[in-house]
Amino acid sequence: MATIKEVSQLAKVSVATVSRVLNGRVPVTEAKRESVLAAVAQLGYQPNVFARSLATNRSGGIGVIVNELSSPYYSGVIQGIESVVEAQGMHLLVSSGHAGRHLEAQAVEFLRQRRPDALIVQLEATSDADLIAWSGHGLPTVVLGRYIDALADRCIHLDNLKGGYLATRHLIDRGHRCIAHIAGKPALKDARDRLAGYRRALHDAGISYDEALVVEGDFMEEGGQAGMQRLLARDLGFTSVFAANDQSAAGALLAIRAHGLRVPDDISLIGYDDVLLARYLFPALTTVRQPFVEMGQAAAMLALSALSAGDSKEVRRQFDPVLIERTSVAALQS
Repeated sequence: MATIKEVSQLAKVSVATVSRVLNGRVPVTEAKRESVLAAVAQLGYQPNVFARSLATNRSGGIGVIVNELSSPYYSGVIQGIESVVEAQGMHLLVSSGHAGRHLEAQAVEFLRQRRPDALIVQLEATSDADLIAWSGHGLPTVVLGRYIDALADRCIHLDNLKGGYLATRHLIDRGHRCIAHIAGKPALKDARDRLAGYRRALHDAGISYDEALVVEGDFMEEGGQAGMQRLLARDLGFTSVFAANDQSAAGALLAIRAHGLRVPDDISLIGYDDVLLARYLFPALTTVRQPFVEMGQAAAMLALSALSAGDSKEVRRQFDPVLIERTSVAALQS
């Protein structure tokens, strides 16, 4: 196996120059770069990544923890992170926490042992206090999808209360007064904030909140379907439903059809997230868009900024949801 010294001898440059070319962080002349790359190819040289990480105290990797890798929302977040990180010649180490405190702690420890240069974490069950403690251990940490006062400069988050308000207000503006809500798990702040937005929109419109019109879901298709079945069984006369995410809305759509009803003719339906699924449901789903790719990009830029000790003020930290109108909501005829 070729060594870096042999590469330097063949290229007729110093070992330090070979290292600079391979690391790509310090500029060298084009002639030296071409000479080094030619020697690397001829000798089949493979850099010792572990040794290089010890020498530079950098692994070239960014650790990422999300709730569920299978979720279309998190795949968009990871896509955004990856697009920024790979442009810097770095790579991702990805794990999932499954919204469990013990599992999230395991995921953090798993990644920390692999010496990433920074962490980007989207954690549901871990407390603010634990996140604050972890971020003080010398490893740059960016918190995605949550706002913590003590970590304000490291948080990338969405105004979910505003999103819940936008969804509900859209239904109210279409003449709906009896509006059901399929919520997420109450332990999750995203779910609580969207419910709070729903309640605020009702209050502002002079509509009384009825807890019988709210059922708990789980942000999954099965939970949305089961929640919709419970609502229909209560026979409360609602004309529209706000589902806490698009996957729940897809499950709700199945339950509505199984009940012999149509969307939007009999029941209007609105989701949240604007994942790819929303565009291909029939009818196409009116929803509230989360800019998850852009949020992932912002989290990656914030993490890289921490590594270079640069000024990160230009990185956007709070994002706003946007209503996307399609065909699953109809105006209520008076």
